[in-house]
Amino acid sequence: MDPQILTLILLIAGIALIFAEFFLPSGGIIAVSCVLCFLGSIYTAYQAWGETQPHLFWMYVGSLFVIIPGSVYGAFQILLRTPLGDRVFLPIPKAEDTVPHEREVNRLRGLVGKRGRALSLMSPGGMVVVEGMRLHAITESIMIQPNTEIEVCGVQGTVVVVHPYIAQQAAPEIAIDSESPALTPAEEVSSEASDLNPFD
Repeated sequence: MDPQILTLILLIAGIALIFAEFFLPSGGIIAVSCVLCFLGSIYTAYQAWGETQPHLFWMYVGSLFVIIPGSVYGAFQILLRTPLGDRVFLPIPKAEDTVPHEREVNRLRGLVGKRGRALSLMSPGGMVVVEGMRLHAITESIMIQPNTEIEVCGVQGTVVVVHPYIAQQAAPEIAIDSESPALTPAEEVSSEASDLNPFD
């Protein structure tokens, strides 16, 4: 067979095997066959042009550095547009898919500081009701019994973080008798000394 025709056949076979490698599982057999096809095409190209037209031979070898990466890139792009590519590579989330999640997170953040009631035993996850809304929640550290009053203190993803609500009690006021004159430090020391004197 004419070496020029054989070079073209081996080149086309090598490109076809590149595409086959992306879609057909072969355990590396297709990849090895692809390499052998390109090496064979270089050998037959040398037989065709190596001695008579060396510039054509080196042009062919140089073109392989464009043809092979271009074929790999093209096969990869085709793979991304097939159902197989959807299973192999995770699709990039679209903006319309992320907006509802962001709205839900912002809505839950607006409940921070609000009080509600535990609907189930939380150890640490459970259900709570806040402002009439049933929400999935987790507790910070301790177990919360059902019907315990809780307070939202944070958000993790689409779950609120709660802790038991403890009402703050006002500190008791100390009554001060405004009619009793205040004692100076020296008078306080003298008064304590007279209390300790056994001869008084």
